[in-house]
Order: sequence, then structure tokens, then C-alpha cells
Amino acid sequence: MIRKATQADIGQMVAFLEERIAHSMFLLGNLEAHGVGNTKHPHGTSFFLRETGEGITGVFGATNGGFLMCQLPGLSATEAQTYAHLLKGYTVTGMTGDVRQMDEILSALRIPADALSLNRVEPLYRLTLSGLGAAPAVRQARETDVTQLADWWARYLSETGTCPPARIDREAAVRARAAVGSPDTQIMEERGRPVAMARINAHARRAVQVGGVFVPETLRGEGRAGRVVSGLLATARARGAELAILFAASPVAARAYERIGFVRCGDYRVTILRDPLPLGAAA
Repeated sequence: MIRKATQADIGQMVAFLEERIAHSMFLLGNLEAHGVGNTKHPHGTSFFLRETGEGITGVFGATNGGFLMCQLPGLSATEAQTYAHLLKGYTVTGMTGDVRQMDEILSALRIPADALSLNRVEPLYRLTLSGLGAAPAVRQARETDVTQLADWWARYLSETGTCPPARIDREAAVRARAAVGSPDTQIMEERGRPVAMARINAHARRAVQVGGVFVPETLRGEGRAGRVVSGLLATARARGAELAILFAASPVAARAYERIGFVRCGDYRVTILRDPLPLGAAA
């Protein structure tokens, strides 16, 4: 049976997702931050549950901002069609999650390949923070960093392909402004000059997910990416985090994370649409 989640389901949903946390950070983070009934915040999520006699065996989520996520072990093509039917009238902007599951959802939605600006499989990593090594000093972003951060975010979004080109400048400005005073964004300096940034993009239970790691092109190749992530995670550990998750956008990034102790634990699909797509008859 597939049904919409209610407030009474939250405890079981948390337990189910926490057991599969590496692929479930956005689902669980959104659930913890916004519950099941939030229709205003972009990350507020409508959750649908797959149930059997054993209880919850799958969770599907659609955010107010247009992102689809799922934790549906054993997802079949027939079941994926059910979610496609539930999404008629929904406007999708992207989706993330387990590769095989997302492939089934993409196929069921019949989204044309040319509607995608990004559809990439990335290696997924985890690190138990008790094993984090020495970390450099990092600091939170200040008002005086906003211009620099907006430039870094624009370059990051362009390089990774995680934002359609027409929306990059606006998204970069929003992320730069949001970083000011937030412990989730940390900047590493050398001789008083910012040289790298890293950001936590999801919290769930005692886990954090890392994203937005950027080092300017002229400063790459000397280990700064790994160091700024270590610094970010040291601050997260000090606030109670015990586990870190991330997915790597390139082999170079993957090697940087492996050097600081991250261990590969699977693969993760990241799909971004060129433009928001209303799902109607095509779904």
C-alpha cells in the first residue's frame, strides 16, 4: 500500500531512514526540519509511504521547491509508475538519490533527455567523525565576504553543473548572503586571505552532509579542499555531529576526500532539469 504520510508516522519514518542514512540525508533532514505538513518552505516535503505488514518499507518525497527524493529498496517499474501518477500536476526541478531507484523514477516520469542539464552518478562517501584527523582553523562568513562568496558560488555551480546557467547568478547571490553568520559555511584563510570554502547542506540526526566545497583554480592541487572540509567537520563535531556524508563531483574531489578518511559507501544520482517542468500527461 502507498499512502501519504501523517504526523503520526514521523517516528517510524525517522527510524526507517536513519538505517539507510547515506542515501537519505535530504529526506531525513527535510523531515526533521519541516515535518510532514509544511507547504511554504522550499524544502518542505510531501512524503508518501510504502507499507506492508512489516510496517514502512519505503519513503518517497517531493519538496515544495520541485525536488524528488526516495528511499525505496526494491523499487519496481510498476511501483515507480504509481509515484508518477501521484505527481501529475507537480512541477519538478530535479531529483537525487540511490542510482537504481532514481533510474526507475526517471523512466516512469518520461522526462526527455534534452530537458536535463545534469544527470550524473557520483561516488558516495561516509566518515565517522571520531576518526577525523587534525583540522585547520576555519571561520564563519562575514558581511565583508559576500562578494567573494557570490563569485565562488557562481564558479562552483557552473563547474559542477548543479544549477541551470540562467539561474546561476541569482542562486549564487542567495547562497552567499545565507552564509553570513551561519556555522554551516566555513572559510579557510591563509595569511589573512580567504582561500577555500565548504558548506553543510543537510543535517539529519547526528549526521551532516557536505556540499559546496570550493577552492579557486589557481590554488588547487595543494590539499586545500581536504583541509577546509576537515575544518568544517571539526566545527560540526564540536556541535554534536558524529557522521559525515558527501558525494564527490569529480575524481579529483574524491581523492581529496579519501585522503582525509572518507570511505566510499555507494553511488548517488544527481539530476537537474534545465527549466522547471510541470508533470502532466507526460508523467
